[in-house]
Amino acid sequence: MRHTLAIALVLGLLGLPLHAQQVDEGRFDVILRGIPAGQLVFKAEQAGGRYAVAGKVQSTGIVAALLTFRYDATARGTVTPNGFRPSFYSQDTDRRGRKARAEMSYSAGVPRPPQITPPRGRAQYDLDPATQGGTIDPLTAIFAVLRDQPRESACNTSLTLFDGRRRTQLTLGAPTVQPDGTATCTGEYTRLGGFSPEDLAERSVFPMTLRLQPMADKLRVTEVRVPTVYGDAVLRRR
Repeated sequence: MRHTLAIALVLGLLGLPLHAQQVDEGRFDVILRGIPAGQLVFKAEQAGGRYAVAGKVQSTGIVAALLTFRYDATARGTVTPNGFRPSFYSQDTDRRGRKARAEMSYSAGVPRPPQITPPRGRAQYDLDPATQGGTIDPLTAIFAVLRDQPRESACNTSLTLFDGRRRTQLTLGAPTVQPDGTATCTGEYTRLGGFSPEDLAERSVFPMTLRLQPMADKLRVTEVRVPTVYGDAVLRRR
């Protein structure tokens, strides 16, 4: 409940009209190697050709006792015929007590250099934001994939992400619909740039599988499966 209230407050501060035309929200358990490891929560609103989304990922249970991780983020932008176009993105992270904040704004679809607190120098493989026009931020991508979608346009997308340092791509094919109305989508998450040669050699392509269930005239993601460098991960909607 406190996560929902906090996210609602953030959305209010992002400046959308009081009554949104469309609201999407979800709460997912994060399971790593069969062990409950965390939670992902998001809520997004669309109105007047704009969108705003707030989200949180944090470790829970046994994993939290061993590895504290928390990610709070917000994003806002415009809704275009080609998808979502961010104008601002922020994230607050806490990794074992090491806290940091980053904010990134956009000009004509091109991200500006992120403002990071506490400041840090540019890493060797960081990409230049000026070369990343047309990309979207990580939270907008989470929203775009996990929101309820019209059946005729569910999945079947290609998103290019930039987090201020690295460029990745997420592609999903058209859904395979079963007689009972449930559906499956497969795709890939690919590391493109900003990674060390060692990271790319370890793994650069991660296959994904999404399971969806019918909700009126839409499809809702109920599960995401993807292998990671830490083992197989599952997002399961509560």
